Amino acid sequence: MDEHAQRSGGRRRWLPVALGVGALAAASAVALTIGGATAAPGTPPAPSTASKTTFFPPPSSTTAAAPPSAPGPRSTVSPEDAARAQPDLDAVAARLDTPIVLSSPAEWDRWLPVGKPYPGASTEEDIATCPHLADRLSTALGTGMSYWTGTLPQGPVGCTWVPVPLSYDGPYDYAYIASVGFLADGTTTEQLRGGFYHHQGRVCPGIDAPAAGAGAVLVRCEAEDGIEYTVAAPDTRTDGVWVLQAKAQDDAARPTSDVLTTLLDGVVAAYG
Repeated sequence: MDEHAQRSGGRRRWLPVALGVGALAAASAVALTIGGATAAPGTPPAPSTASKTTFFPPPSSTTAAAPPSAPGPRSTVSPEDAARAQPDLDAVAARLDTPIVLSSPAEWDRWLPVGKPYPGASTEEDIATCPHLADRLSTALGTGMSYWTGTLPQGPVGCTWVPVPLSYDGPYDYAYIASVGFLADGTTTEQLRGGFYHHQGRVCPGIDAPAAGAGAVLVRCEAEDGIEYTVAAPDTRTDGVWVLQAKAQDDAARPTSDVLTTLLDGVVAAYG
């Protein structure tokens, strides 16, 4: 399916909501609550939107997080959450058995470390720096998938894909959501491992994923209607970090792990 398939006519409206899977809790940074979770440090407050699904792109007012001034204490995962998540984390980590080697394009340097402005002048400008993943995702998930929002380099959420038909007015009740983001603000994968939150505000469990490469981490979060996985891996060309996120609703035909591995394969094919 073409990346522009099923897009609404004219310039799409920007969604005033943010990634609900949580993101980036770092030392001496001000946490921002959006959609029931915590977003990047150092970002200006954004409107909150109540929704069944908590995985959304960042608002247009959001800028890249400022580099953390110093490492802080790692957030604490409850023993109950850790025990419940460990079998799933181990099972998904076992599927990440190939090093994730990603190199950001040199032409992105003109936007770093802040990130490419979003939204841009047109959808064509926004999508121009996104990998073409709609066909791959459609085939793997058995449903038509299309680019929805976002751009690169931008993070923690960058380019995002969802099933068609697309909605820009809600409800955003998508069976699947996949996103690839890129951060170059000093955030590390170690910070990301302990910096995501469930929709209730509890810290999401995460583990190191050494088989996926040095510094790679895997995080499992519980949304109201499904499980969300995040893989963070270092960039090989810069000090940046890739953030790959996937979610499937509980009643979806394919699990979140399938969305995640398909997304990873596509991103590695594009930037490996």
